Amino acid sequence: MRGVIDVLATIEMDEVARCVCMLLDGNFAVGFDSGTLHIYGSDGVVIDSAMLDSRVVGIASLRGVLVAGTSTGGVQAFHDELLWDHPLDSGCEAVTASSFRAVVADGTGRIISLADDGSEVAQAEFGHVTSLTCSAEGVCAAALEDGRLLLLGPALEVLYDSPAAEDDVETISCMAFRHDGVLMVARNSLGMTVDDRPENRLECWHPEEGMLNTSELPSRATALLPTGSGTIVGCFDGSILSLDIGDSNPRLITRLDYQVSQIIQWGDDILVASWFDVFRITTSGEVVWHFEHIGVVEHILPLTERIALMGDDRKGRTPAPLVIIDPDSPPRYDDIPAERENLSVSEKHSGALSDEEERQVDMRPKMLEEAEGILDTLHEETELEVGPPIIESDLLEDLSAEARAINLPPVADAGEDKTVDVDEEGKATVLLDGGRSYDPDGSIERWAWEDGRGNVIGDTSQIRVRLSGGVHVFHLTVTDDRGASSKSTITVHAR
Repeated sequence: MRGVIDVLATIEMDEVARCVCMLLDGNFAVGFDSGTLHIYGSDGVVIDSAMLDSRVVGIASLRGVLVAGTSTGGVQAFHDELLWDHPLDSGCEAVTASSFRAVVADGTGRIISLADDGSEVAQAEFGHVTSLTCSAEGVCAAALEDGRLLLLGPALEVLYDSPAAEDDVETISCMAFRHDGVLMVARNSLGMTVDDRPENRLECWHPEEGMLNTSELPSRATALLPTGSGTIVGCFDGSILSLDIGDSNPRLITRLDYQVSQIIQWGDDILVASWFDVFRITTSGEVVWHFEHIGVVEHILPLTERIALMGDDRKGRTPAPLVIIDPDSPPRYDDIPAERENLSVSEKHSGALSDEEERQVDMRPKMLEEAEGILDTLHEETELEVGPPIIESDLLEDLSAEARAINLPPVADAGEDKTVDVDEEGKATVLLDGGRSYDPDGSIERWAWEDGRGNVIGDTSQIRVRLSGGVHVFHLTVTDDRGASSKSTITVHAR
């Protein structure tokens, strides 16, 4: 029986949190699609807000200053007030920060390094960036749409350039720097070429020595937690793995039922977000407690002595609330009777009767006089009249109402991953077909196609896109007539 813990505070949200980052003193910032930027205290109360020009695509903390990028504007910095504004004509795609620089990617494939006063330090053009992260020393790692990995110095000089395999489709699912400056990057192949290369692997890169080693993973990595001795990996299949520095074979800590979305350290244990649940798990795999959120948990934020949970709501139209919990609060075991809680494992599962149970077995049950009369009638001959069962109409109406109240989510189907050839202009026209999507108990009301940057590019079941060479990722979200939704992803390789 897993223990559960209680909520300290629940704060209703007007929108789904799209990007988050920690600030000083346990405060944290959240960006939203509307352009709203909120700063929350550790109690979940909004202490400051700003309204930006468009969707907030990324936020980072630079020496206590909040740096935010928007989809059609540029980059702005705040500390109680607007400090500086760095415009980008093509909008911002990603934002990260080291201990002394902010690094952003724009819509044209440029990466730009900014000083803490907003002035441009360096820029370079590499291609569309899907993920960006920095070490404290200023080394930047960029994942490109075509599966390429770049390690860049503080002036954006190329330290290492690791392209994807030419005969396969590769993507980078997540990256993180360890405290010693080593980059951990999870790379995945679609397995279009049969060879000895692992389809899912974790690579370790040193800024000066290059790639140190590669470890095969049983599933695509979806979360990375750097540790003093190596890393902890959360996977798409729910497995949680531990790798020490120099190891090539990961150790399985435990396996959850659903995809792992985030892992953070909490004392000697880890906190893991998986679908609607958050678990506290020891390094030996024991679950200390679990907490079920209303929405799919996408962000765990450590707030000194408590944590904040945020995410998307897949159960209805209302955004999931911001929830504050104390990971160190003692778990409850409500389903275990109090007098049986302290039984040892051997006592619980020995299969033997207790002394009290044996006494009850030996005792002849006392029978009431009325019961004896009922037993006597069993010996009499009785005529049975068989007829159709009588079901009260109210019961039928209640069952019908309960059946109508259950809403099964729709099933999104973006189609199979595909590879297409480009034409003489280096382009390819591709039909994205979500027509196989369906709703088991209703109808699909809304369709939303998004590209890899999160931009909505279509609102019908089928759309045509014109692609340049490389690997492109598209997401299809379908919503039924009662507000439930689901999402599917397709990868297109244009070559």
